Parts: sequence; structure tokens; C-alpha cells
Amino acid sequence: MLQLPESILDSIEAVYLPSMPQVLLRFLQLSSDENTSMAELATIVGQDPALSARILTVANSAALRRGKETKSLLQCLVNLGTRLSRTLAACLVVQKVFSPTVDNQHYDLTGFWGHSLRVAEVSRAIAADIGYMDPEEAYLSGLLHDVGQLLLLGGVGERYGTMLVLSRDEADLRDIEEQRLGTDHAAVGAWLLDQWNLSSFMADSILFHHTPVEEIVAADILSRIVWSAHMICYHHKQLEHAQDELPGGLAAVQQMTGIDLQKMIAIYHQSSERVVSIAAALGITETADAKTLPHTSTTPLANLTPKNNDCDTAYGEMEDAVRDMAVMHPLQQDLASLDSEAEILLAVRESARILFGSGELAFLLVNPEKQILSGADISCQPELFQRLEIPLGPKYSLASSVAKENIPRSTFEKEPPVATTLVDVQIARALGSEGLLYIPLHSRKRNIGVMVYGVSATQAVRLQQRIRWITSFASMAAQTIENWRDMRERELVLEAAMTRKFEQHARKVVHEAGNPLSIIKNYLEIVNQKLPDDNPMQQELEIFREEIDRVTQIMSKMGDLCETAPESGELDLNSLIENMLVLYGESLFAHKNIMIEKNLDSGVVPIALDKNSIKQILLNLWNNSSEAMTTGGTIVISTHADVNQNGRNYVEIVVSDTGPGLPPDVLPSLFKPLDPHRRPGHSGVGLSIVAGLVERLEGRITCQSKTGLGTSYSILLPKSRKDKA
Repeated sequence: MLQLPESILDSIEAVYLPSMPQVLLRFLQLSSDENTSMAELATIVGQDPALSARILTVANSAALRRGKETKSLLQCLVNLGTRLSRTLAACLVVQKVFSPTVDNQHYDLTGFWGHSLRVAEVSRAIAADIGYMDPEEAYLSGLLHDVGQLLLLGGVGERYGTMLVLSRDEADLRDIEEQRLGTDHAAVGAWLLDQWNLSSFMADSILFHHTPVEEIVAADILSRIVWSAHMICYHHKQLEHAQDELPGGLAAVQQMTGIDLQKMIAIYHQSSERVVSIAAALGITETADAKTLPHTSTTPLANLTPKNNDCDTAYGEMEDAVRDMAVMHPLQQDLASLDSEAEILLAVRESARILFGSGELAFLLVNPEKQILSGADISCQPELFQRLEIPLGPKYSLASSVAKENIPRSTFEKEPPVATTLVDVQIARALGSEGLLYIPLHSRKRNIGVMVYGVSATQAVRLQQRIRWITSFASMAAQTIENWRDMRERELVLEAAMTRKFEQHARKVVHEAGNPLSIIKNYLEIVNQKLPDDNPMQQELEIFREEIDRVTQIMSKMGDLCETAPESGELDLNSLIENMLVLYGESLFAHKNIMIEKNLDSGVVPIALDKNSIKQILLNLWNNSSEAMTTGGTIVISTHADVNQNGRNYVEIVVSDTGPGLPPDVLPSLFKPLDPHRRPGHSGVGLSIVAGLVERLEGRITCQSKTGLGTSYSILLPKSRKDKA
């Protein structure tokens, strides 16, 4: 990765990249419109170098990067999603409003913006002409080729502004940069792209765009494209007057790309016309002699009336109040629209990075039951935070002191009220930072926790100057979290009320259904008494009575939403299967021309199982097979006495049929409830019930099925149950 001088690195690591205000405003308007497509958002983002760099930075951050790099603006915005994009737009506009100057100087970026956009358009046109595989990558590289100037302007400030004034063009600027900074804007821009860890030549194309002619010819294709586009835009006036022989740089362009003079002129004019159209649509006015470097504006600075210290303080506080009212409310609205506390924390983290230029940021939240600070169950944080538990008390950590006292603190304070502890040192090490800034997360009613900024000494000083704003932002975030938790508590109360209503209704249904079941059972008893003791119907009537008892038991559980442990008694699986076939063999199989094959292992001994659960499992599987074999077939019911898996002994029941097999789209979610409309007249929950019953019995169920070859279910039931604490 590219190395920069340490002094420059400290200056630019968390710098604000200035964008054209017209582009930012349009981005905010579009992101707030529900009818705006991601493609439209990507188009407007791609019209500003700073905005593109910011979106690429956020989308490729550890918190949001989804497995692989993202170098397409459209894909970046898709990954961010509409809500987070809207939040980022609001943050960037806020930052522009309240950080409009560099060292009290207004800078005109119009010429810089127009030049960047022209190089981007020409890069894309060249890429398309020579058949480069990714013209949009070429566009983005061209757009960002001078982004290093913005980084240096924001980081080095007035000193860099002086260099810009002394420079007639980029060649002069590079010489001055090397002399005074030990690096140049091309290297700084490439450093920024290196932070995104992209496996492409984008960073190289930015690094090499000022490389001498004799060296660029050996570079990669993307670097040659951007170099050529920069050369065409830089020497576009010479193109108009060139005859047969092109100047050295433009001749190299023709040699590398095969694009002749007339096509160069056409590409530049088409690209420039597009930039003019974009500028007109955004309300940006370019002058004919616009400088391509940022330069100080002639517009006088506003609000420069002299103030004494007291007035400065009061004015600053009024600015904070206005900022909170005008800015924090729409931000809070965006955060409030998120669906979970995890999403809120993610949006708060990324918003803070944009608003305050912070580096690593983590959260420690209060666990009210344990009275500790913890980072458990918060994604995208170092592993240490998952295991960290800090008691709430000033002696344990500066973090717990901040949480209790609701006052921001930094480990760089000369005389902090509480000394830093080893816990604070561990947190700083986990964040890879020199020190820490703790900001309390306090809402109106709750102590939510603390925001933990990993900072250097330089960053701590800069953030301390904006501490009122940072604290206000944290309070807004805490209030959003509190509101979400309150809403969740209300939802739980509503769910509990609905549950009670369901239980009452279920009890009524059970009572009403119990009457006819009792009548049927009593009638069976009367029939039984009329039969001789040796009549074979006695056994069948006993099975009927057992089934009625089982239905009664199932219905009695309707009003009990709590999971009850299965009843345990010695059960002979083979005998149970034989008895069930006596009752269901005719109705489920025989009258449908389905043959029954039994392979019951005589070695199966009685084991502790819930009889009704096994009946329900078998009946569901048999019923599925019966319904599947509409034209007849065979069902094989087997048991196996000794099956060992992972050191545990099981009894196996196998139910196989020669039916049509299961649809392929059903198999991935076979044991989950299906759409009840998939098969009219069926609830779609049979196999999910089977899976649930098997799990309660500490067993395992698997299925094998092939279209046209039938389906087989294997159920493993443990010979002995595990002890439960």
C-alpha cells in the first residue's frame, strides 16, 4: 500500500472532502424522493469527485462491505439501501453547511469540478472506443484523478491554498507539492483509493496520471486511458489547431489508443457538451477561462463582524441550537425509520464518520440487569467488545465514568476526573488507536451507553472543538434507540394481549369440541359392553378409544402456548406400528391400492418415548404418502434397533414410498410451514409439526426424495434421553 509522509497522513486521514453544493443539494432532493431509482442516484453521485469518493468509502467500509469489493457507484448505493443513502445525503449537506470554508477562505471549485467531469467523460469514451472491459471504471477513475487536491486542501489548509495560488497549472502544482510536502496530489489520491482495498488498477491510474510520456506507455490499460483523457482535456485547445503532427503528449495518446486527431476532437467536444448540459441542469455556471485548480473565491466572507469572547460563546451556542433544530430532526426522522436497533447503530456509526471525520467508532451499551457496559451482540466491532463487561462505576474505566456522569471525556485530558484504566488501554488497542474519546449516549429516560471514538492526539483536539455538536448528535442517537425500545415494548404488550385473547378462544373451542368427543367415547363403551369378551372387535374399539383420547389431548394443548415436555413411558415401537396399521391401514392404504411392506426389526426393545408424539409423527408421514400415491404404489415401514451417530445410540424408523417424489423447490424448506394456498384444503404445516415433535424427543429426521422415484423419511429416536438441568 502507498506510503505518505506522516505529517500529511495525519492531516488527511479524516478530512472533509468539499463537493459542489449544487450536486449535494440535488443528491439530497433525489434521495428524499421515494420515486427516485438507484440508477438516478448513481448518476448524480457520479457528477462530483468528492461525493463519489465519499460513497465509495462508506460502501467499502468493514461495516457495509458485503464479501467483495464494490467499485460501481450503482452497486455501492444498492448495498447502502435507500434509507442509509438518505441519511448519508443529509449528513453531507449538514457538513457542507457548517464546514463551508478552509481556514476562513472560500474556495471556488467550479473549474476543478468541470475539469474532473470532462476527464471522466473522455475516459469513458476512450474505454468504449478501444473495447476496455469496464468503461464505468474508467469514468470513475477519471472523475477521481485529482481528488488528492481536495484531500490536501482540506487537510493542509491555508498552506496548500498558497501553493494553489502560486501554481499556473498542475505541472507547477506538482513541483511545489513535492518541494513543500514531500508528496503530490496524485499520490495522495491513490492513497485514498488504497484504503478501499479494490483489486483493480484504479489507484494506479490516479497515481500515474502525471507520469512522463516515455513511462506511461508501459503502464496498464486503465492507467493509459486516464492519462490519455487527462492529456486530451489539458491540451484541448492545441487539438483545434493541430495539423498533421500532434504535440508529444497527444501523439502518445494516438499511439496508445489508436484514436486519431479528428476522433480526439470529436470525443472532447461530445464530452464537453455533456458537462455543459450537466452544469446547466444543476445551475452551475462555468466561465470560459475557468481555472482547473481550486482557488480562493472573490466573494466576500459573511458574518465577519467583530465579536468579543462572550458574544463568540453565545453566538456559538445559538449556532448549535439552530443546527440541532434544523439538522438533527431530519436525521432523527431517517434513523427512526429503521427496523431494528442493529440498523440504527450501523446508521449512527456511518453518520458520525461523515459528520465528524472520525475513524474507528464502537459502542458500549448498558445492560441494566447486570449494571455493566458491554459491546456484546453489536456487529462490526472488534472481538474484544463482544467479551467486554465493564461494571458501571468510575473506578473501573473512564468509559463507565462517562456513562454514569453523562459528560464526554478523552484519554488525552491532562487532568481527567478519573484515571484511565487497563480496560481503556485494551479498548484503544482493539480499535488500533492512540487514545479514546468517550461520548455519553443518554436519552430523556435512559442511560443507553457510550460511543467510543478511537482517535489520535491530533484528532482528539479537532473533535474537542466540535464537542457540543458531537454530544448533541449522540443524544439524538440515544433518543432514537430509546424510542425504538419503547415501541418494541409496546409491541410485546400488544402481542401478550392478543395471546391471552387467543388462549381464551382456544379454551372455548376445546370445551365445545369436548362434548361430542365424550359422547362418541361413551357410545363406544356401550358397544364394547354388548360384544362378547372374545370378539376381535374389542381390540379395534380399544384403538378407537385411544385415538379419541389422543385427539382430546391435542385439543387440550391448543390453549397452552408454552412448550410442554413430552410424556415419557416405555413404548414398544413395533407394537405401536402394528396397532396403528389395524386402525389406519384400510382407510389410508388398502382402498387406494397401496401395498404395505413391513420390515420391523425384532431387536427393537421398548424405550422411553411419548406415545402420542410418535403416533402423530407416523400418521402425518403416512398421510403424506397416501395422498401422494393417487394411482397406487407401495409404502415400506421399517425399524432398526441399533443405529449409532456421533457416539449416541438410536432406534430408526424409516417410511418410504414409491410416489412421485417431492417438488425440488420444496426440499430446501421441507420442514418449515408451507404456503397454505399451495395445496387447497391443506394447511401446509404437517411436516413442520413432525420436525418439531422429533426435535422435542431429541431425535433427528432426514428426507431423501427424487422426482419419479419416491420419498423416504428416516427418523432417529434416542434410546436414552439426555438429562436436563
